Amino acid sequence: MGDVINQFFQMLQQVILPNWPDLIPLLPWVLVAFVIVALAGLAWVWVGTMGRNRSRVPKPLAGGAPPPGVHLPGPSRWPFVAPIGAALLLFSIVLPPKNAAGDTIGLFNFWLFLLGIVVTLIAIIGWLRDAGREWRATDHPAEAHAAALPAGTSAAIALAPGMVMHRPRPGAFGAAERVAQAPPKPVEPPPGVHLPGPSPWPLFGPIGATVMLYGIIFSGALVVGGLILTLIAILGWYLDAGHEYFTTEEFGHAVPATRDPVKVWPRRLVPVYGAVILFSFLIALAPIGMSALNGLTPAKASPTPVAVPAEPKLEAQGVKFLSSTLVVPAGRPFNLIFNNNDAGVPHNVQIDSSDKSQTFFDGQIVTGVTTVSYNVPALQPGTYYFLCKVHPTMNGTLTAVTEPGAPGGAPAGSGAPNAAPAPSQAP
Repeated sequence: MGDVINQFFQMLQQVILPNWPDLIPLLPWVLVAFVIVALAGLAWVWVGTMGRNRSRVPKPLAGGAPPPGVHLPGPSRWPFVAPIGAALLLFSIVLPPKNAAGDTIGLFNFWLFLLGIVVTLIAIIGWLRDAGREWRATDHPAEAHAAALPAGTSAAIALAPGMVMHRPRPGAFGAAERVAQAPPKPVEPPPGVHLPGPSPWPLFGPIGATVMLYGIIFSGALVVGGLILTLIAILGWYLDAGHEYFTTEEFGHAVPATRDPVKVWPRRLVPVYGAVILFSFLIALAPIGMSALNGLTPAKASPTPVAVPAEPKLEAQGVKFLSSTLVVPAGRPFNLIFNNNDAGVPHNVQIDSSDKSQTFFDGQIVTGVTTVSYNVPALQPGTYYFLCKVHPTMNGTLTAVTEPGAPGGAPAGSGAPNAAPAPSQAP
């Protein structure tokens, strides 16, 4: 029973405390799977209710144009292109460049990132141009109404008392002939027809979600900031939708105030949105800024610890020592391993003071090829001179260093430690 409970808690731990670095690269694939499942579910529901909803589909108007004063935006390709650019940007972060060993060598894939930026900018510019063209046309009801007519229609259409216009040339907004200059009266939709007005929240909502998504990748501060922005967008959307719903229930159609883009734009919340984004990014970038500032201040030089071998080694070959420096432990006797690689040639190791005025160790002369272990007495920390007394040209510098954790000794002044000369040691 205890094993079953332990296995249950281990499984629960994987759900509550997952390994986020391993899960984050899977987020794009999870989103793709979620979109596919959502589209499949939508298609399933649509097929199941198609028969019941067929009778509710309104009949097309005569002439194929909406009534005067009613503007229905046409289809647009940009809501399809913009998410492709956003997906490329996300994949550029999830799939960073790697070297042959599989190690990550950059924050993002440069070419995917560049392609995502280009696609996103094309979508934004195209969307903006189409929206601006449609807005300018809608600002002149005659031209907008004429532009909505099917291609080839040339008959005059009465828009309002005192105004008649003809179909303009395709794409030439504002080219229609006006028979009378009297402005058309505001026309509300027929009873029972509700056209929702413009809303800024479909723009602000994704901004908060995007900041929150990048926070999962880079910094928790962006997660908090994105969550605040998303909650503001949800609350604003809910309040606007509620106001529009109640006014529609009261008057039978949306009041003009809900269709005025200037009045529905949240002027007071835009600075709040910008402040939250700026503050979140400042907190996220603070560690990088602090590291950069710390890098401007030169760090205090700290002595590099010297590796002290427990049993130092020295080799002679070609009538010379293979190393002109030697590090040995200070404050305790140690074994010095000496390899004489010159066949038939005698060598030894002798340790003198740095000024060569005092001998602290005189090793036995050995003829190669052979290896000998000299038992060297304790040396005080400091610098010494070692040589082969058979061949004085073979020499170098010996440094006695206190081992980590060992009590330090007094430095050896001019290189001659305050210790009695040690007798020569046999191998």
